[in-house]
Amino acid sequence: MNREERREFVARHRTAIFGYSRRQDGPAMTVVYYVVDGDDILVSTMAARAKAKAVQRNQKVALCVLDEQWPLTYLQVYADAKVETDLDANVDRGCASPASWPARRCPRKCGP
Repeated sequence: MNREERREFVARHRTAIFGYSRRQDGPAMTVVYYVVDGDDILVSTMAARAKAKAVQRNQKVALCVLDEQWPLTYLQVYADAKVETDLDANVDRGCASPASWPARRCPRKCGP
């Protein structure tokens, strides 16, 4: 895949495996929903969750973006993450319904 094809793949999908470093015992992985906002990939979580705490310790993360169709294809993204505290930039729970993703963009910039 070239760069544009990779960007399109990430923009077309919504589920990923989020990998991050734990304090002990090696890396952790968790399934997440995400949205693309320009050049940013926004992953929804709460400040008290391990993902947010891990990103505050070490910004190096990996996302394995999953195709929801069979046969399963995926794309790995490596990035420096940050915890966003600006509520206007956060993913809105009202836009989390997969049925709404292709049809509209949330007014708070949380969907395509």
